[in-house]
Amino acid sequence: MFWLPLIAAIGTMVLLYVVGFIGKIEFLVFKISSSDTEIALLPIVVGIVVAFVSDRIVRPKSLE
Repeated sequence: MFWLPLIAAIGTMVLLYVVGFIGKIEFLVFKISSSDTEIALLPIVVGIVVAFVSDRIVRPKSLE
């Protein structure tokens, strides 16, 4: 079950970026300007944590 943690991670990252964009929350926004690109790391870190947690939940059930 490789797909479930991957979908959970990407979905979490997209959701946090959208919430940051709509709510104008600076530490959740991906910004591109002519001089530089700023990437918020919090959604990426939270997405990776969600992937690990969902992998731990799915893995024991798939071994049975």
